[in-house]
Amino acid sequence: MSTAPPTAQSLLDQGDGYAAKGDLRAATSYYQAALKAAQQGGFSPSLAPRLEGAVGYVRRSMEAYTTALKSVVANRAETAANTRLRHAVDIMTGERELFPQGPSVLYFPYLAQRQFFEREEFDWVPALEAETPAIRTELEAVLAAGADFQPYIEDDPDRPRREFHGLHGDASWTALYLIRDGQRVEVNAARCPRTMAALAKVPMSHIGAKTPSVLFSRLTPGAHIPPHRGMLNCRLIAHLPLIVPAGCWLRVGNETRQWEEGKLLIFDDSIEHEAKNPTDATRIILLFDIWRPELTDDEKAGISDIFDTIDRFTTIDDA
Repeated sequence: MSTAPPTAQSLLDQGDGYAAKGDLRAATSYYQAALKAAQQGGFSPSLAPRLEGAVGYVRRSMEAYTTALKSVVANRAETAANTRLRHAVDIMTGERELFPQGPSVLYFPYLAQRQFFEREEFDWVPALEAETPAIRTELEAVLAAGADFQPYIEDDPDRPRREFHGLHGDASWTALYLIRDGQRVEVNAARCPRTMAALAKVPMSHIGAKTPSVLFSRLTPGAHIPPHRGMLNCRLIAHLPLIVPAGCWLRVGNETRQWEEGKLLIFDDSIEHEAKNPTDATRIILLFDIWRPELTDDEKAGISDIFDTIDRFTTIDDA
């Protein structure tokens, strides 16, 4: 024999009873159930004031819950571990969205879901950052000589045209490659010997015929790179800011950072990310890719073999 589901009125009555006893959890649960029942099954107009009261009770209950959660982390020291705790609370309360890895081609399982990696985690970073003035000097010389920056999203004459948020052939986001698809671009690399020497000490990824890539990436005033994801999650993207007007930003997942000249930003581009130059000046960074530090040499070799196989059968677009 089936039992009729509880009505909005009966659930409100039970919620009122628990509220009168000061049982916040039980009252909130019954009021939430009453509101759901009213939404699904309708209700008498006479219940409207009581339902409005239930809405207010639930709202106040959730506000108290959020305040209590935030108090757990409010006074903790500014450490990486406590940042994770604060972000966990922000995700629970809906103030921070969860952005998982979502590479377009290869997902390598069991790697940590991290948006940004900190400069201090890599022993090669100080030496590279110390070369920033020399690298910028080489960049400025290349610019003065009329460097041939090309749109980042280009046609491949052997493939159908691909679209990327209307930026196909757009001069607002351009690149000058020193290494492209694993091959040195001699005409550019030869003009930047200090840059190439500095990068020789960096654990850049070597994945089939796709990486490493090293390029000067330029965003003109007002340029916006829309949200997108990279092709795999077993490499990281590094940005060495060289010419950066204040206010230019990079969002990876739920965190936005501004570039600072001479300070690397390192991130997982398989997580949704976007960038913008909202200023009236040009932004240029040195962009390159590195291996995820968790990978073993055998895993790196296997990943490269996988991409060699992919390249024999299909075209990979990587924005």
